[in-house]
Amino acid sequence: MSDSMVTRRRLWRRGAMLAAAVLAPLVLFAVLSWHGAQRRQRGDADDAARSIESHVVTIMTEAREAAVQLVPLTDLPCSALMPELTRRTAVVPYVRSLNVIDGDRISCSSALGIRSSPLTKFPGMPAHASDHAWATVVDSTPAVPDYPALAIGEPASGGRAVLAFVDSRYLTDLMHAVAPAGAFRDVELRIGGGAPIYASGEPPADAGDLGAPLAEHRFVAAGMPIVLRVYGLRSQLFAAWTALLQQAMPVAIVLSGLLAWLYCQRQRNFGSWREQLLRAIRDDEFHVVYQPLYGVSVRGCHGVEALLRWNRPDAGPVRPDVFIAAAEQSQVAVPLTRHLLKLIAADVRHWNTPPGFHLGINFPAEYLSDEHFPADLRPFLDAIADRQCQIVLEITERTLMKNTQQARLNLDTLRADGVKVAIDDFGTGYCSMSYLEMFPFDLMKVDRGFVMTIDPARGDAIVLDAIISLAHQLKAEVVAEGVDRPAQFDYLLARGVSYMQGYLYAKPMPSAEFVAWYARAGQQPFECGETAARAPDNVIGPGDAHPTRG
Repeated sequence: MSDSMVTRRRLWRRGAMLAAAVLAPLVLFAVLSWHGAQRRQRGDADDAARSIESHVVTIMTEAREAAVQLVPLTDLPCSALMPELTRRTAVVPYVRSLNVIDGDRISCSSALGIRSSPLTKFPGMPAHASDHAWATVVDSTPAVPDYPALAIGEPASGGRAVLAFVDSRYLTDLMHAVAPAGAFRDVELRIGGGAPIYASGEPPADAGDLGAPLAEHRFVAAGMPIVLRVYGLRSQLFAAWTALLQQAMPVAIVLSGLLAWLYCQRQRNFGSWREQLLRAIRDDEFHVVYQPLYGVSVRGCHGVEALLRWNRPDAGPVRPDVFIAAAEQSQVAVPLTRHLLKLIAADVRHWNTPPGFHLGINFPAEYLSDEHFPADLRPFLDAIADRQCQIVLEITERTLMKNTQQARLNLDTLRADGVKVAIDDFGTGYCSMSYLEMFPFDLMKVDRGFVMTIDPARGDAIVLDAIISLAHQLKAEVVAEGVDRPAQFDYLLARGVSYMQGYLYAKPMPSAEFVAWYARAGQQPFECGETAARAPDNVIGPGDAHPTRG
């Protein structure tokens, strides 16, 4: 996968996370408001159902009680019974009429008088006087045709029964008052096995599409099983949801803004340096560039120095001197160096370099003095063993060595395995001279600051000459860094410097670019006079910066 694709993927992921931070509170509050509206609507429906239930129980209890009180009088002739039927109909609430059934006919009625009326005129009622109490809804009665009524029957002796009719308008008015059409879609009341009564007064045209009820109560009144269902309006649900959203959205918007700000701050700062570096290792944001090393003896590329680089997808390149110092201060230098070794091992597999090719790698003081360092380095050495590179372990002087005895033991162990040691940036750190006595080394790297002191007009550089002389006396080869001009090259060549690094010869480059460069130019003889001809590969461009150790 290309770097641009990786960058786009990371930017997309971070954009998605920012969008999630913004939208999460809004979506959460919208969902919570929706569930709150549903709970509110169900709660209102349940309250309405409880109120209707209470009134239905009262109505049916009153009607049945009136029928029960007439049972002992059913053997009287209708003329004697009529005054009592009329009186009770007048005083008992909700009752439209009281009747006596004899066999399959109404033989006496407070509404019809003595006139006999067959039960078949009351659709939905039993065909004969039943021997048990019953209740049902009939579509009409002779006294009030084409209008439903609730019929409650109470058995009596001799094949007789008392029948009380309750006007269904009491029930519909009750349901409509408690659960008005503007608040609920409808209320359905089923008593016994009869037809349902609706608050709207008649079955709705889409009764089959009422959906699930908001509330359903099953109870018993006057000994009869009753089912009461309250159906909700979708518009009321959305109205309740909108009302809750209006209350919740200001808080959600503030929370969204806060989360977005925190996320942006997090991305800008991205936590501590330790968190940033560990995250960058995890997300594979580091890469390695290799600066060729000119060898005087071969008059060409004798090796490379591996330099770690960090390119943050959200902020661009980070200066090596900044993140390396941060890694050392935040105890991430060791994990970062382990990651560097993995990257180098992956790159070196694709190289076509000769045996003994110099591969310089910087190691922090903290790692060098770790007792596990030789064991940690072993997998890396084994991974690139087939390339037969000459590994050069470069000791930097940026930080003090905590355990010089352990570091000396580690270096002795590694040198016995063929690893060479170089004192890096000699003369610029904490303890240059003491390092020469404490640690075994094979090369001395002269910092570019001393190389810059070369004055072609005067023809000398006193401190640089002293360092080169000291290295020769200690039987160490010299590597000069920052060689950018022909005069510097000639001066160092004249003083027996073995190796040179700098933009005069080649700039740092990624592995694939180095492989192409090495095949094209790295194995060709390089003379200082050839610099102009090699300018496209070696001259410092206006946007370049001098390589900094990584």
